Amino acid sequence: MQRAVAIKKLAGMLGKTMGYRVDPDAPTAEERAEAHQQMPALNAAKAEAEKAMRERRAAILAADPLYQELTAAYMEARERSARMYGLTHRFKFTVGKSSSLFFHVMAQGDSWEEVIEIVRRKG
Repeated sequence: MQRAVAIKKLAGMLGKTMGYRVDPDAPTAEERAEAHQQMPALNAAKAEAEKAMRERRAAILAADPLYQELTAAYMEARERSARMYGLTHRFKFTVGKSSSLFFHVMAQGDSWEEVIEIVRRKG
């Protein structure tokens, strides 16, 4: 089928927002089938190599007391930071628009007056 005919037919089916792309270097159906057949063996080899790598990393790091100390300090700092970050994004009043699936926040504040002013500014 000619490109122009296909595009016209698809535009009629999909509407004005229809778009398309062409990949001149895409593999043939046979090349894709061959690659698909090779995937289980390749995935198994990858998983085996990853397992060996993770086991070696864990053994090395478990034997390093400095690493263990640094990890504990990092975890504590991350927890404190996450707690404070949460507090900075928590407001007494939140208003927005509700669709069938999402609630879109338009304004947040500590008083109704503050929220109304923010909504008024956003127009």
